[in-house]
Amino acid sequence: MFEHMESVRLAGKEYPIKCDINVLIEIQEQFQTLNNFEMQITGVEIVKDKNGSAVMNNEGKMLFKRVEPSIKAISKILPCMLKEAADAGENIDLKEALAAIQNAQFELYETACKIHTEYSKCFERKNV
Repeated sequence: MFEHMESVRLAGKEYPIKCDINVLIEIQEQFQTLNNFEMQITGVEIVKDKNGSAVMNNEGKMLFKRVEPSIKAISKILPCMLKEAADAGENIDLKEALAAIQNAQFELYETACKIHTEYSKCFERKNV
């Protein structure tokens, strides 16, 4: 209904998702910082030594490694994004969508990518 929203496939059905200030607030409450969430949803971790300190390269920059996107990040934020899309006027069966999330009826990488794209658009829309 509003600007183009990304959509995710849950149990074989497409659902629109929306990132707005309410989603950003939820992200901060669940993950402390937007950066923490973004790293988890994109599957990036800081490389740490055996003492838990960040490993730096020769230029003094932190090293990162690729990991799987966080299922916790998806399960905590995707329902909020679905609710915001529904509140924006999209026809969404939230009960059905939430059941699909609970039963892990989604493709991990594709869903994480769509969430990240919608999250990124949230800032693009506000900084035009």
